[in-house]
Amino acid sequence: MATHADGALAPHVVVRIGAARIGIPADSVVRALSAPEQYTALPRRQGALLGMLAVEGLPVPVIDLACWVALAGVGADGNGRRTRVVLLRAGERMAAVQVDVLEPLAALPASAVTRLCHDDDPQQLFHSAAVLPDSGELLALLEVDNLFDLARSWCVAAGVDSSPVLEQQDSGVDDGHTWALVEAGGECLALRADDVAEVTAMPEHEAFPGGSGVALCQWRGGHLAVLPLARLLGSDASSPAPLLAVLRRGEHALGLPIQSVRELRQLSAGLQGVRNDAPGRLPCLTVTGDDGVPLRLVDTEALFAMHPEGALNLATPAGAGSVARRNEQTYVVLDAGGKLALPIDACEEVLHVAQEECVPAPGGAEATVNWRGATIAVRDLRKASAGTTAGSGATPAGTTATTTRRGKVALVVVRTDAAPVALAVDQVVSMITPGGAELTRMQRGGEAVELLILNEESGSSTYRIADAATLLQRRA
Repeated sequence: MATHADGALAPHVVVRIGAARIGIPADSVVRALSAPEQYTALPRRQGALLGMLAVEGLPVPVIDLACWVALAGVGADGNGRRTRVVLLRAGERMAAVQVDVLEPLAALPASAVTRLCHDDDPQQLFHSAAVLPDSGELLALLEVDNLFDLARSWCVAAGVDSSPVLEQQDSGVDDGHTWALVEAGGECLALRADDVAEVTAMPEHEAFPGGSGVALCQWRGGHLAVLPLARLLGSDASSPAPLLAVLRRGEHALGLPIQSVRELRQLSAGLQGVRNDAPGRLPCLTVTGDDGVPLRLVDTEALFAMHPEGALNLATPAGAGSVARRNEQTYVVLDAGGKLALPIDACEEVLHVAQEECVPAPGGAEATVNWRGATIAVRDLRKASAGTTAGSGATPAGTTATTTRRGKVALVVVRTDAAPVALAVDQVVSMITPGGAELTRMQRGGEAVELLILNEESGSSTYRIADAATLLQRRA
């Protein structure tokens, strides 16, 4: 079973068949469809093979999981007919299973999983089960590889040629990703399934200090920042959201209020649409879905870069009744693989130099630049800093040489206990003067985290305050 770095299982799609709840790895789910009145009949029915379903002109075997699970007796429509079909894919193999209800995604801690069958019987589709953290209900975990192996053998025994599925499905889907389509803020949003830790009922939450619209709630024993979706969408209307989609990247997490989960769908890579990167707005690519409805594909990486509050998922307020105050000093806002604020007192100078002025040292260990008649080191904090040094060959692993790029290089020269060092950044974004933003502090473990919240007509932006020593350690 696929796991995250923190030991949690990859997200699972939860479906219900009669009285049983089943978890299917989200990366195996292509999408959910309405069940047809009937399937294409088979010459001979074999095993749990119900028939064939035409999907985009290709025959896909439909499996009846009711042969393995305890049922309540009838399907969701009251007459024994199951109402949904979940389309699955593993590599070049495709199959579909009948279900009654498609429920929200669930993220399961590895500790919640119990192995029930230890004989590795290829006829067994449920070797393990897990307890859902919120409800305490038991979830049977589907062994997808076993399901595909059985489906293929049944197709062969039934005299059905399933090879078109294997041959005609090409990289158009392989290169894509599975997305969770959700209704939120009157829009249809698509969230990368791999980035969705779970969907849960909206918990109680309180406003985050500073008036940014961000709220805080409790999640897994810590704080979780709940984003102001209406503000991100540029909408004045805001309706209560009954659900919270928890997005996770590494150790960081953010909450996104949503109305409902529509379906899971696999979308091909390279979709064309309109990109939105406006400050303070939801970073996304808007495309037109098959039904003609606009679909916003959320750029989770950019969303986390906009909101350093994602680092507070394990944090607690620095003090009871903590309130924000205005900043007393000037900060320079930098884009260095993510936006951050650096106190101007730490900066000697901000300048732009030609790429060729950043000279690689012998051996390519570290680039240097001439500054005020002296040669100082250049530390590259840019997002795509791994590559080749200016005017040289490949950069050895672990070095801090600058990357080959066209145009000028933005440098921020900072003071250190030894000699000044130039930080190469993607962009010098802006400057926040004294009193221009709300300053708030949170405690994350033993680390104090300071945030600047800047409210403007175009929206609210939050920047994590960094110090020069910490930035230098990132590439040291």
